[in-house]
Amino acid sequence: MKKFSKSVISIVISIALIFSMGTCVTANDAQPADNTAIIATTNVVNFIINGAFKLLSAAFPKYNIPKLENYETKNFYSGTDTFIDEPAEGAKWSLGFGVESIVPEDLANNSKEYYTGGYFTQKIDSVLDDQRVHAIALNDGSDRGTAVFATVDGIGVSNADIRSIRALAEEKIKASGLESDIIAININATHCHTVPDTQGFGLSLLPRILHNIAANLPFINPIRSIDQTVLNELITGAADAIVEAYTNMESGKLYYYETVGIAKDEEKGLYLDDEYGYLRNKRYDTEGYQNFFACFKFVPDNTESRATVFANIGAHPTTIDRSTTKLSADFPSYMEEAINDQGMNFMFIQGAQSPVSVNKSAVQTEEIVNKVSAEVDADPSLADYKGTKILGYEYARLILEADDKAVAVEPILNIKMAETTVKLDSGLIQLGAASQLLGTTTVRDSSSESGVSVITEVGYVEIGKSIVMLTVPGELVPQLVYGNVVDASEAYLGKDWEIPCTADIIGEDKTVLVMGLCNDALGYIIPDNDFAPFIADSLWNTDAGEKLFGEYHRHYEEMLTAGSTAGSTIMTAVNALALQAK
Repeated sequence: MKKFSKSVISIVISIALIFSMGTCVTANDAQPADNTAIIATTNVVNFIINGAFKLLSAAFPKYNIPKLENYETKNFYSGTDTFIDEPAEGAKWSLGFGVESIVPEDLANNSKEYYTGGYFTQKIDSVLDDQRVHAIALNDGSDRGTAVFATVDGIGVSNADIRSIRALAEEKIKASGLESDIIAININATHCHTVPDTQGFGLSLLPRILHNIAANLPFINPIRSIDQTVLNELITGAADAIVEAYTNMESGKLYYYETVGIAKDEEKGLYLDDEYGYLRNKRYDTEGYQNFFACFKFVPDNTESRATVFANIGAHPTTIDRSTTKLSADFPSYMEEAINDQGMNFMFIQGAQSPVSVNKSAVQTEEIVNKVSAEVDADPSLADYKGTKILGYEYARLILEADDKAVAVEPILNIKMAETTVKLDSGLIQLGAASQLLGTTTVRDSSSESGVSVITEVGYVEIGKSIVMLTVPGELVPQLVYGNVVDASEAYLGKDWEIPCTADIIGEDKTVLVMGLCNDALGYIIPDNDFAPFIADSLWNTDAGEKLFGEYHRHYEEMLTAGSTAGSTIMTAVNALALQAK
């Protein structure tokens, strides 16, 4: 085990970047926003709310939370030791695929109900489709190790649970008689709301607060807010999927292609005529988010083996009414069904989707609409899920029809991962971390306003010569990577964002993708200059609020975030990796 230490090099690099490169903000000559009134009012109300959070946080025991300076790294992979620019001599890709259901047995047989993730009070008591973990093991034939990429159907997976999954997967690989050469295990969450809560943010969190306060007594231990059955299924199922992928690896060719765009905005004229209005950015209306599916297809040398498709986009899978009582993995489940029907494996990878939602009612493809209508006619109980199925089948159609654009990807896989420390502001995530109800990797940190910080992970992955995938530990505002971050004229604090966007650092010759909610679930990752205490949204989003404070700007996302500096902290760490890779 190695002791944690701050990276002076990363800090120096970041400072140099700020002064040597342009920032990500939209060019605008308008005057800085004057939000003096809403800021002053919010600060007064927020002072009272923060006081309550601090009092409650102080009641929890801290004896088993290490100090930052004593933190020791466990079950973390740093990636490939070296980067290569050309494939190794005679190298070929190898890929293995694994999938496991993680639906609790007592939910499958309708004997127990479970809280879902994302809607707090919602419970489900039956199963519509499935909740799964998908995994891909990938090796470029250079003898530098195998990387695993996995996706959990769930709202998010906390970092401590990610590390438990890694440890169990390695244990199972060793028990099978294989020698592991894994150099990275990156686990992403689809952010699906209508499955059992994989993070512990349901209403079940509240009664357990009292238990963890009582853990000040020597005979009581802190507990997690996540249902223990769900946690066991998650860790075991994810480890099994990883082992399955690792043991199923076989050689073949890897291809990359992109679908047509799916975020048409006729009013703003941002996109082409052949695109579809299936996405919208709820918080920011500027360009700067991925409006297509980025698709990889692996074709094994063995013609008897199934091809595997994995596709990435940032989009909230929240198409099902929150009153549902049925488990469903939302539109990714129906994407998988349609692609499985074509004889291929499929894995959905969530991207930078912080404020990006889907428009399930926009699909006009007659073949898809008629297919789902026939399914609903045959089983009227599916009526509430008609739009979800239509959207999933339509997304699959776009992926399958774009297959003819596929180009071979050189067998090059370079990965660099890093740990970084995010200071927590007072709020729900801080309370969950301080109480030990959530599975954050928490440390006591005297430099943090709340007294606690979390250790989390970021990553830089090169696939071939021209594709980069960044891993980030939450719901990232995509403009932080791609540009057009809200500027001083629109930002809550009336300031510009002063950190270079990662895509500019990486360069125009590479396609930049994002694997969001990866290796942690720290909520929304928002630019610091547009960060408001979450109460601002409630105060401002009324007729009276607009009369008092001017035109309303959305600040809902701040309710679930690590804090006001999480954006700059995460992006500084990501940018440092990108610069090191140049």
